Amino acid sequence: MNWLWERLRGFGHREAVVGSGGAVAYAPLVDEVFAWREELAGAGVGRGSAVAVVGDTSVGTISLVLALIREGCVVVPLAPADPAPEARGARLDIVGVESVFEFSAPRDWRVHRRAATPGTDGHPLLSSLRETGEAGLVLFSSGSTGEVKAALHSFPRLLDRFRTAPTRASRSLQFMALDHIGGINTLFHSLSSGGTAVVETRRTAERICRAIEEHRAELLPTTPTFLNMLLISGAYKNHDLSSLRLITYGTEPMREVTLTHLADTFPGVRLKQTYGLTETGILPTRSRESGSLLMSVGGEGYETKIVDGTLWVRSAGSMLGYLNCPDPFDESGWLDTGDAVESADDGSLRIIGRRSQSINIGGEKVFPAHVENVLLQAPNVRDVVVEGRANAVTGQIVTALVEVVEPEDARQMAKRLRAHCATVLAPHQVPAVITQAKEQLHGSRFKRQGRTA
Repeated sequence: MNWLWERLRGFGHREAVVGSGGAVAYAPLVDEVFAWREELAGAGVGRGSAVAVVGDTSVGTISLVLALIREGCVVVPLAPADPAPEARGARLDIVGVESVFEFSAPRDWRVHRRAATPGTDGHPLLSSLRETGEAGLVLFSSGSTGEVKAALHSFPRLLDRFRTAPTRASRSLQFMALDHIGGINTLFHSLSSGGTAVVETRRTAERICRAIEEHRAELLPTTPTFLNMLLISGAYKNHDLSSLRLITYGTEPMREVTLTHLADTFPGVRLKQTYGLTETGILPTRSRESGSLLMSVGGEGYETKIVDGTLWVRSAGSMLGYLNCPDPFDESGWLDTGDAVESADDGSLRIIGRRSQSINIGGEKVFPAHVENVLLQAPNVRDVVVEGRANAVTGQIVTALVEVVEPEDARQMAKRLRAHCATVLAPHQVPAVITQAKEQLHGSRFKRQGRTA
């Protein structure tokens, strides 16, 4: 990892981080990283220690994460409210976290020690990592599709792509938090290229637009759910977003209607679909064009293949494994992503949804994203989540949970939307049950979630 420290020092007085908590250039940021050494020693943190960092992305949390990497620690980043404090202990126990640094403000933090978790210190993956002296990273899956999983990465392996990959320095909005693989990717993409990480912890459409305008952000990496919110809010009309050059989106399928609206609203901004998993890191992608959902996936150090309509990935930067679940890789290192895809003649592909979330109606498969795209084109629909529900006759039926823009009688809404769907969809694809949502349909990571998320 010496390459990283030498590179950061070499960027000198370029602006490294700006936004919540002020601004800092690279030289003083590196000084802060080294200044943590005394604090870490005083807290009993040494090489191989498992340390949780709880807080919003800021100069303080960024410098601490860098310091822990330099000391060869296992870093466990957590957002302040995800998971809830009462559920946090179980996750910390999985990793055997010994010290927790909790930030209440960018420069305001406290640390407390935890008792060692019996048996965790001897986990083969952690032991192997500590033997090599490499820093580690533990990221937890969101748990929206089942059991929460703790993925252990080697930081040198994960970040190696930034050592040689040519990248242009840009001012990137740090949208995803550091407890998400997308947030880690955005941060180190920015820092390794001498760019500027623009931090805004209040992720509303208004605040994000204000941050882009104030700090002249060029790159907005986000989710389709947030982009849908941005378009509906109209907040972009009240701010100067002329600095934007690129919007990237990932973590969930993009709906065609949203992408089309986005391309029409920001004609001078390039739109690019990204692809990655907690287990594999973020893969290189290239969208066929801004308004297309077709993309090529892979590049040096990354391989893909399609097996029975499902995408498989092999990555040099993949995780070492789960700390609490069986190894998901096959004997050759390939991972079944669970994402159903369609491929084009030129080799590009389109993600059509999670295979596990497809709805089977009398042998006919329905992918939620297709139905959601139709519902989003109807009036007074802010967002929607389509899911399958067990049915004794057909096996499953299609259900839709709809978030409306303006208040509307639930029965009238359901009748109107079923009629709308019937003009576009096959009969088995039309939602049999349409319910009006009583709260927002996204979680803290701005991914859609349904009734059981």
